[in-house]
Amino acid sequence: MANAPLRGCPTCGTRIKDVDMGLRDYTWLSPMLPGNVAPMDIDSILERNGHFLVMEYKPEGASIGMGQRITLKQMVRKGFDVWVVWGNGPIEVGAMDKYGDVKFVDKMSREKLAERAVEWFNQADKDRP
Repeated sequence: MANAPLRGCPTCGTRIKDVDMGLRDYTWLSPMLPGNVAPMDIDSILERNGHFLVMEYKPEGASIGMGQRITLKQMVRKGFDVWVVWGNGPIEVGAMDKYGDVKFVDKMSREKLAERAVEWFNQADKDRP
C-alpha cells in the first residue's frame, strides 16, 4: 500500500494518531485525488545555484514505493540529483537514475554522507549563474 496516506513514521513506526504530524497526515488531501494518487514528503532537499540534491531516507531493506519512485525519477529527469539513503547506523547510499533505478549502493557512515553532500554543494557552488 505504497500510495496510502502516511499512517506512521516509516523509520520508527510511531503511529500518526499518537503524535501531531499536522498536515503530513495526507488524509485531508488523498480522498480528493483520483485513483491511488497521494502526496509524498521530501526528506531532504538542498539547492545551490539552481542545482538540487534530494535525499530520500528509507529504513534498512525498505523498497521505494511506485508513486514515490515515479516522482523521484521525474526529478532526476529534470536535472535533480536524487540519493536514496538506507539504514541508520552504517548506511547505504545510491544515486537514482533517470529510469528510477538505484544500480550501485555504497556503504558509509553519516560523516561520509555529509562529506559527499559538501562535495556536491562545492561543485554546485562553482556553477554560478
